[in-house]
Formats: sequence, structure tokens, C-alpha cells
Amino acid sequence: MIRVPLLLVTAAFFTSATLQAQGNPRPGRLSSDGVLRASATVDSVFLDRTRSEGLIDGGDWASYLLARLGGGRVPDSLGIEVLIDTTAIAVQGRLQDLPPETRALLGPLANMVDSTSVIVADVVLQRTGREVARFWLRGIKLNGFPFPEFLLGPMMASVGRQYPALTKSGRDLYVQVPADGVLALATGAVRLTTAPTDSTGRPR
Repeated sequence: MIRVPLLLVTAAFFTSATLQAQGNPRPGRLSSDGVLRASATVDSVFLDRTRSEGLIDGGDWASYLLARLGGGRVPDSLGIEVLIDTTAIAVQGRLQDLPPETRALLGPLANMVDSTSVIVADVVLQRTGREVARFWLRGIKLNGFPFPEFLLGPMMASVGRQYPALTKSGRDLYVQVPADGVLALATGAVRLTTAPTDSTGRPR
């Protein structure tokens, strides 16, 4: 059974208020099979180095991160879509698509709107260190309107206290990548790349 609060955390960190797509990327879905597909690509590019590049569907990538955070088995029936373009990742879903325990984490946000409301969050992806990529939650919009910062700050800080994988603010998620690896956004997918190596592990 999935730990539903982690679904909220993942959705918050991989949602954007505006997708400035070059075309319309195909939406992906969270799934247990997606975890396996994404893991195979990450291993082949970043660990085993059998490939120098790989693309991971948006739904598969979100499923993979959810599993890495300890979310357990990812159900295939959630009404949540994941879209990616070169500027942002969007996880889209209505409040009614989330289980009651997850909605409870939203506190005042869930209490002030009806269950058909759509929540999207603005997230920035940055390379902040030699082997570190950062996803930073800048803000949330509810039905197209900005959610007040004075409510968002305490709400996300509460989430951050519960999940050590996040910073204390609950608004930063750091992902480790190889020093020669690149984690970037492409239309409809996450792109992983590394410098090709020979059988001894040296760059070709």
C-alpha cells in the first residue's frame, strides 16, 4: 500500500503552474511498471554505463521518485497526469483524486475549496553542486490563482518535518547525479546523459 502523504510530496515537487511546451507533450501516468522502466534507464545510464543517454516518460519518472522516497507500491488507478516540457514538469490532479489522508496534509488548502479543485505548483530544477540537482517549490496555484505564501510556508514546513528526504522548509528536494551526468527536461520526458566510457570506466 502506498504511503499517501508521499504522493502529495511528489506531486507538489513535480508540478508547474505553466507549461510553455514546444508542442503538446503526451501526459504520463503513475504506475508500478513505470518504476521498473525508469529504474532500468537510470541504471543503464548512470550506474552500469551501458548507454550514454536515456529518456524517461514523465509518469515513469514521478513513479520512480515516489518509490525512492519510500512510497511503496505505486497504484495504477490514480487519476493523476504527469506532463513534461523543456521548462517544467507538471503533475495534474484534482483534490478528489487524492486519498483522504493526503488531502488532510493540505490543511487549510483542502478545507477552503471543493473536491473538484485543481492544484498546480511552480517548481524550478537547478544543478546546485557537482553531483546534486535541486527541485525547488516556488509556489502553488489553486484553480489558476496563487495560494497565499503565508499559508503555503507553514503547510510545506509541516510536510518537511515528516519527511527527512526534504529540507526543513519542505520545499527543496535534492537528487544525486554522477559528476559527469546530466539530468534535464525534454518534451514529454526526462533526459539522462553521461559521457560514454570504455570497459575500464574511462571516458571514450
